[in-house]
Amino acid sequence: MSEFENPYSEESPFVRAHFDCPECGGKLWEYAIQRRMVCEDCREFVSSDELFEAHT
Repeated sequence: MSEFENPYSEESPFVRAHFDCPECGGKLWEYAIQRRMVCEDCREFVSSDELFEAHT
């Protein structure tokens, strides 16, 4: 099997979003691969699409 380097394996998949949690007001982190966000305080999952629609 050939060896290759995966640049994504060393990076965090989470990116801090510019939105607050609708449940508790905490900061949201986006997990873009699953198109969801998670709150750093209450751990509530929020759909990225729903949140974008609510803020437009």
